[in-house]
Amino acid sequence: MSVEQAIYPRGKMAGVFPTLTNRSDEAYVEFIDDARKILIHAQQEPIGAYSRGLIEKSELSNEDNGPDTTQDAVELLMQDSVLKTYYRVKRSLQEAFWSGLKDSLDERRAEILAALDETDQAGPGTLEYDPNWADSVPEYADCEIHLQPGGNMSEALAGLYYDYGLKVFLGGAADNDQLAKFIAMGAAMPDDGKVERILDLGVGPGSSSTALKERHPDAEVWGIDLGAPMVRYAHLRAIETNADVHFRQMAAEDLDFPDNHFDAALAVLLFHELPIPVAKEVIAEVYRVLRPGGKFTLLDFPGSKTSDLYSMFFAQMDALDNVEPYLPEYRRSNVEDLLVEAGFELEGYDHKAALSKGRVAVKPATA
Repeated sequence: MSVEQAIYPRGKMAGVFPTLTNRSDEAYVEFIDDARKILIHAQQEPIGAYSRGLIEKSELSNEDNGPDTTQDAVELLMQDSVLKTYYRVKRSLQEAFWSGLKDSLDERRAEILAALDETDQAGPGTLEYDPNWADSVPEYADCEIHLQPGGNMSEALAGLYYDYGLKVFLGGAADNDQLAKFIAMGAAMPDDGKVERILDLGVGPGSSSTALKERHPDAEVWGIDLGAPMVRYAHLRAIETNADVHFRQMAAEDLDFPDNHFDAALAVLLFHELPIPVAKEVIAEVYRVLRPGGKFTLLDFPGSKTSDLYSMFFAQMDALDNVEPYLPEYRRSNVEDLLVEAGFELEGYDHKAALSKGRVAVKPATA
């Protein structure tokens, strides 16, 4: 059975996303996508202004974003009927999306798994993973993050689920892999121009890895993820675009690469999904495998240093309603401080543009 037969040709939904089982399923996903844009994305700014107004009228200080005050804000704001409705709709739309997607893909589960099996040993590129991957999931990663059924580790179709998730969660920004290509263009490379090996950490469905290969065709690109279902799907996805990328199931906190091996590294929306002790280990490992002068681009949410109380309230609600157990702790850690502690030098960092511009950390040339 060919990949095309099992996954269905891409190009019918937003360019790169494979079709669902039937048109009815696709229409349902499109409805959820549009509903999120109208009821969630378009309302986020006015909801923020409304919430800040409630905080200003209360005894809470919008400048105090500590854990205790944030919890007080949750208790205060979630008594408001407007906000209770907004956050209920936000969660319900997410639940409805995953339910519809799972029901559709389950009808072709055997075919999709056959396609993954068929391409495991195919090229271009390579794939390595533990066949008994479900038995070795670290405790910190064993959760249904983003409310995704089975999470990223236990569900065999997790990569395919997450691919669709990006389409809906990002409000169309991931369509045609445009966001991945934008990220690859902005990923920092060494000043000396030498780019032989690039490491992509926590690749998910692998779009950033293939975009890096497209951007740097002469470089050897490695994409790793803790979840075997992720790297399996990322490999299949790369094959469909003839991208020569090497994918391996690997914990970012225990990289199986030599010292000073890579010229550049990239991590997109990885660190807010890690406990801080693990995040510190990941940063230390990236520092080890980067060569002197190598650059690490980290794109993730901003820290708490320039966030007001409402921003931390929003993070707390996302942790509760979107299964983001480490998000508040991550934001309070201010990951740029962790990078400096590990020996990196920060390059052109802007707190207020952390998600759009990212942090670029350089391993000193004298390291």
